[in-house]
Amino acid sequence: MEVREGTPLYPKPSPKGWAATFSKLQKAKPRYAKFRFLKMAIFHLNESNISRSDGRSVVACAAYRACEKLEDYTFGKTQDYTRKKGLEYKSIYAPEHTNEKLLDRQTLWNEVEKKEFNADGSMKANARLAKEYTCALPHELTHQERIKIVDDFCRDFVKKHNVIVDACIHAPHDDGETDNKNYHVHIMFTTRLVNEKGELGKKQRTFNDDGPKILKDSRATFAHVVNTALENAGLEERIDHRSYKDQGLDFLEPTAHEGHEVTALRRQGIDTEISLKNDAIKAKNLEAAREYQQVIKGLDQEIIVPSRLEDQIAELENELRLTAAEEQKLLAELANLDREEELLQEKLAQQIDNAYDNFIEQQSQYIEFAKRFYAKGDHTNKQLELIDKQLEKSQKWLSKQNGFYYSNGLFYDNYHHQRIDVSTPYYFTTHHKTETKKEEVMKQYRKDVAKLSDDFDIENTVSALKQNAKKLSDNAIELPIPTPTFMQKLRREYVHSFDTLDDFKTDMKPVFDEYRAETLRAEKEKQKLIQEEKDLEASRQRTAEYHRKLDAERELEMKLRREERQQLRQSWANEPEPEKKPKKDNDFDLSM
Repeated sequence: MEVREGTPLYPKPSPKGWAATFSKLQKAKPRYAKFRFLKMAIFHLNESNISRSDGRSVVACAAYRACEKLEDYTFGKTQDYTRKKGLEYKSIYAPEHTNEKLLDRQTLWNEVEKKEFNADGSMKANARLAKEYTCALPHELTHQERIKIVDDFCRDFVKKHNVIVDACIHAPHDDGETDNKNYHVHIMFTTRLVNEKGELGKKQRTFNDDGPKILKDSRATFAHVVNTALENAGLEERIDHRSYKDQGLDFLEPTAHEGHEVTALRRQGIDTEISLKNDAIKAKNLEAAREYQQVIKGLDQEIIVPSRLEDQIAELENELRLTAAEEQKLLAELANLDREEELLQEKLAQQIDNAYDNFIEQQSQYIEFAKRFYAKGDHTNKQLELIDKQLEKSQKWLSKQNGFYYSNGLFYDNYHHQRIDVSTPYYFTTHHKTETKKEEVMKQYRKDVAKLSDDFDIENTVSALKQNAKKLSDNAIELPIPTPTFMQKLRREYVHSFDTLDDFKTDMKPVFDEYRAETLRAEKEKQKLIQEEKDLEASRQRTAEYHRKLDAERELEMKLRREERQQLRQSWANEPEPEKKPKKDNDFDLSM
């Protein structure tokens, strides 16, 4: 709720709502009490810790808030947020005796990281590197008035606690779609005191021992500084650092803190659980404030609640009042929710940082791949042009020779009408040979490009590049795309970057696909030939086996025949000779 009506001096309303209370008050015909209303501007001051145990780098946090490029010596990493927009003002505040080198942002926060190491050189895993206040600034004020608020508050804070403060004012996103008034300041401060030598010394233990007291004092000081600025500007708005309960506005429900993730989604028109809940709370608070205002307007000046009505209200309040244990439990749960939200925001910030770094690395890989891809293409085109020129030279040379003529892509002897092979000079002598050579060159080109693609893993690289680009765009982070230099523009050079990623789909991927299809066809043809060879060998083996069987059967048949003949001969040899009958004396031959 950006504007709240009134600071009431009136007892708590009925838990059933102000409408019910107003109805009872009318029936009671009471006397009237005085009320006062002020226009209230929004107040927000949130405290958080930047701790190593949460996986955070104080150098990265400082670079992000200051939109600078800082070298993180502890982790050997460059934190570059120079393309981030929205920075309005930044300044470092320190005690007068502070060493001048600590007034440099990179030196300061790297020194903070360096201090949180053990004597043996090991890193303190649970070190609290810094603390931070995130404070809302009135959008009603001018740029210089907001800077003065930050100056006054930070100088007072440095004087009270003897620490170094790094403050950065961020302006709301100007996307043309929302009326965002979220001017705010990030106030990071060291947890170590500035010693007599002007260096970072011992830990400021009061931040731990008297943390709630210091936070309360800081909230009060910030509210005073802002209200002074509003008054000097002639504005009626005021902020109040007190809770709704302390203000007498406990019928108003506080809204939950919306981090940068929820804010970014809200700008895109995407609702979240937190944003929907806060919108409902704001609507409820507005209705309650309006009902409260109607009560005040309906009752002239003074209100005295009858004792019976007071008793009823008190009874209802007692029914709703939490026990001390329940209240502590609820507060603990709320603290856990705040911490979970803080961790979620930090995790998202880390994911965005990783996406930013990965985007730069993957874009560099794509640029290098594109350069090599098009260089191979240019080399291949030159080879093809040379082949065409060789054929052209051959044709011109042969046209001047007697007895030669050219027909249908072949050269012939004019006298014998026979195809001839020209070996002098050494040119391609036919269109067929030329096209064959061209195809060999293109095959080698596709093979080289496919190998280049595998070396860079370019398809996965491009896919990851698109995903990281989407993540950055969804979080309103400008993509770190290199722009052509003046000389490149002058020479009209084609500069590769994420903006030229369409070339991958139109120029590069077709070459990969063609090579894969060609390789697949060749593999299928090879497998076909292997299968045909296997089938032929199997056929040969079947034929050979068939002939072996025929030969065996024929040999067996011949053997049986030989055995039969041998047995027959043996049987004939074993038969006895027939006896010869003796001739008689009177026998004579009648044939004579």
